[in-house]
Amino acid sequence: MQKLFLAPALLALVVAVLVAPDSRGSFLVEGHPTSVVEVAQAPANLLSAAPAAGWPVPRARTYRILSSCSAYASAIRTGARAWNGLTESANGTPVECRNGYIADCGGGSRVVGCNWGQGQRIALYMGGVNDDALLAAHEFGHDWYGHSSYQCAGWGSPQEVMAPTMCNYGGTTAFER
Repeated sequence: MQKLFLAPALLALVVAVLVAPDSRGSFLVEGHPTSVVEVAQAPANLLSAAPAAGWPVPRARTYRILSSCSAYASAIRTGARAWNGLTESANGTPVECRNGYIADCGGGSRVVGCNWGQGQRIALYMGGVNDDALLAAHEFGHDWYGHSSYQCAGWGSPQEVMAPTMCNYGGTTAFER
């Protein structure tokens, strides 16, 4: 009987530690492997957008879009606007786009996004997801945060953007890190 009482308390403690932000505003979970699942219909939270002013962040950051992303610049800027304090600058974090999965990131064979060193460099494979802006917002979010406890990424809140799974609605299966 005593074991049954302790199990829920221990589970609650583990969940609280994994989801709580640390003193730098980052989630304690450092790994970022994320799977994408196929779902027939997108929920309403995926179809909306971040607030016009963006969500607050612990500290301001900058990014720059490399020429490999020129076709996706609008979607990347839309994703960046999800975070208040993230601006475009010539000396910001380089954001590159790839024509396939990102093999040098780790975390699986079908990686569609990677943010190395919390904003040192970002790579995106836009062909791997249905919402390019959400993928960009998610990767920019790794400048400050780890994955949240939400199942599928969406636009409902910062925690939803940072969900460990990018859910595709009729697209290809992929993994994100």
